[in-house]
Amino acid sequence: MSNNFSPLAPIMSLINLSGPVKQRAPIWVPTVMVMRVEDLPQELSLPVLNSTGCYVAIGLPEASDQRPYVMCGEGRNVGQRLMRKIRDSDRAWHWAVIFGCEQPGWFEAAGKHLEWRVNSLLEHAPHLDLVIGVSPWRNYVSEEERRALDAYLVEARRQLVSMGHRFLEPPVLERDAVPHTVAPAASRFDFSEFLKPSRLSSTPDPMMPQEPFTHSTGSEGGRGPGLKAEDPIGTRYRLHYGDLQATAEKLPDGTLLVHKGSEVSAIGATTLPRYIRQHRATLLETGVLKPHPTDETKLVVTRDESFENPSRLAKCLTGSTQGAGAVLRTCTIDPSRRI
Repeated sequence: MSNNFSPLAPIMSLINLSGPVKQRAPIWVPTVMVMRVEDLPQELSLPVLNSTGCYVAIGLPEASDQRPYVMCGEGRNVGQRLMRKIRDSDRAWHWAVIFGCEQPGWFEAAGKHLEWRVNSLLEHAPHLDLVIGVSPWRNYVSEEERRALDAYLVEARRQLVSMGHRFLEPPVLERDAVPHTVAPAASRFDFSEFLKPSRLSSTPDPMMPQEPFTHSTGSEGGRGPGLKAEDPIGTRYRLHYGDLQATAEKLPDGTLLVHKGSEVSAIGATTLPRYIRQHRATLLETGVLKPHPTDETKLVVTRDESFENPSRLAKCLTGSTQGAGAVLRTCTIDPSRRI
């Protein structure tokens, strides 16, 4: 692995380890790793990958008009956990970031808490699309442990910035942006876009972890938050994928109803799962989908149609392996003109 992506040495001056540590430390010193996914199998023997930790996987989309996508998780054996998630995913993943700790007394709940905090940061990053599985819960640690772990996250983010990686940092105004060194890409994938701060809004302290945002609904046609498992019944969504026009809403039984008139990609990616290809074929055979009258690259939904889960809906609409949280955004929809 390139030296540019080696773990940053823990700052041991932050904590006194002169004797055996039998209690959980009041300050946790982060060990942060950034690596290419293809290098992960060769690094699995490292201690930080064989203990509790939080991971972030980053993938680059196939289309230039789509945003990079990320997933966040945790595990008692974080390296093996990440390997399983990558193996079971239908997406291509290019980079992995590991948040761990090599101090005695590091505990499983710490990884769960970090997952919750990092997940919140990623969920509201305007330059990334978060792939949602099961949204993490907050209540894993005591208030004292929470403060220690929040301080851990502040230091971990400082380490990432010092390494040239700024994808966890909140947006800054163009005039506030400071020059930074871009870490060289170690493969054919260009990682530089992740290192640039977004220029949408300002924040008083770009280092401090942010509390979760309150879920809100965007204006019609605007880009609201991505679909989440805990969205309330009746939440409306608009598809953001190329020039496809489609809307949907969450029903009382938890399914998603795609509205009549929504557009579907007529082209399916070669990596599309077989069950999705079969579902799309069935919708065509039964007349739920028909060719678009003016655009041969699209199909049209002929009647309101329900889908049992968001992932199936997103893949059927886009003909791609994009996750629902990446392409379905909350919005307000005028019932008289859903599209």
